[in-house]
Amino acid sequence: MVRLFLFLTTVMVLLFSNRDAGAQKMSSARLNYILHCQGCHLADGAGTPDKVPALKQEVGRFLQVEGGRKFLIQVPGTSQSALTDAEVADVLNWILESFSPEQLGSDFIPYTTEEINRHRRPLVNVSSVRAELVAQMPATSSTR
Repeated sequence: MVRLFLFLTTVMVLLFSNRDAGAQKMSSARLNYILHCQGCHLADGAGTPDKVPALKQEVGRFLQVEGGRKFLIQVPGTSQSALTDAEVADVLNWILESFSPEQLGSDFIPYTTEEINRHRRPLVNVSSVRAELVAQMPATSSTR
């Protein structure tokens, strides 16, 4: 418990000591990833085979198929998180830019608060929707 307190205190000091708004926004998104996503998807986005999907070198592939962008907003961890729509947009953009930059084209459009608000509804059939999207993806790498 003491380690967690020291870790969070250090993170907060780093966040609030940074005067650059862009860097602070990125740090805030990273902190939200650590607090809300890392427990399942792990620090490096590797996930857990057959349990938690990998983000690393995979999440960007969803933007390459119709419906994939919306899917990333509607997965339970995103749609049901305690984060605001603006924070969700920041975290999704951070995840994509950090774990899947090679899969983002030059035409990548970052998520916006409005887009998150428009599509933030939980999916009931996550596994089947995910399987349909993965089946549409080019076979350039494997998705768990």
